[in-house]
Amino acid sequence: MARKTYNLSIGTAWSNSDPQDARIRALKKEISRKASMANKRVQRLERNDLKGTPAYQNYISGGGQKFSVKGKNYNQLQAELARVNRFINSETSTVRGANRVAKQIASNVGLKFNSVRELQNNLGTFFELASKVEQYLDSMEQMANVIGYQKIWEAINDYVKEQRIDLSNGSQALDGMIEKVSEMLANEQQKQFIDNFW
Repeated sequence: MARKTYNLSIGTAWSNSDPQDARIRALKKEISRKASMANKRVQRLERNDLKGTPAYQNYISGGGQKFSVKGKNYNQLQAELARVNRFINSETSTVRGANRVAKQIASNVGLKFNSVRELQNNLGTFFELASKVEQYLDSMEQMANVIGYQKIWEAINDYVKEQRIDLSNGSQALDGMIEKVSEMLANEQQKQFIDNFW
């Protein structure tokens, strides 16, 4: 609502509302609504022990601060709107979406599971292993870029099946698996290169 100010020398009223103030109020209202939704999603992910989802990990890597408009200027509000939109638009920001994506990944790489809880536990270790294999391969002349994440996932799944490893036991033997899976991928890449060359 515009404030009225009176010019005492003339006795007339004029509006002293700033369009910037109106834009900030509208922006705060929109962010507050979305922040409330996003904060509830964060709590649900935490309550369901889905902290390994990409949406939650991005939230944490961005500082893990609760979504809010408090004490922010216009530019900070714009940044907060972008942050909240990124989180809300991520399919894995909801429990249902996180489970759907987990099942899709399991199907793509052939990962077997008996329950969604078991799948989420296995995927946490699976992705940790995949990330470390990718880092290991990157240290070997940027091989991860050539191989790609899908091949890395398939190699991890093959190795886990061959060795009958239960990923739900956490990251107990991750270091040994990183080297073995990386060697498998490097050997496969060399063999493919030789086959294509000849």
